[in-house]
Amino acid sequence: MTSQEPEPRLGRDGVSGIVSVGRALRARDVSRPTPQDLADAAKVAAEVLRRRKLTRL
Repeated sequence: MTSQEPEPRLGRDGVSGIVSVGRALRARDVSRPTPQDLADAAKVAAEVLRRRKLTRL
């Protein structure tokens, strides 16, 4: 008896691991930060830099 590797599966439907143009565009749109996300990140970054400057004094 020989040991065989199981056939690779992409997902339950057999295609869910394949990236289509539609899936790629959806992922791009969903992952884009909103203006509020950018503003929140800028506030956090400014606070981190402020704390960093205080600890170096």
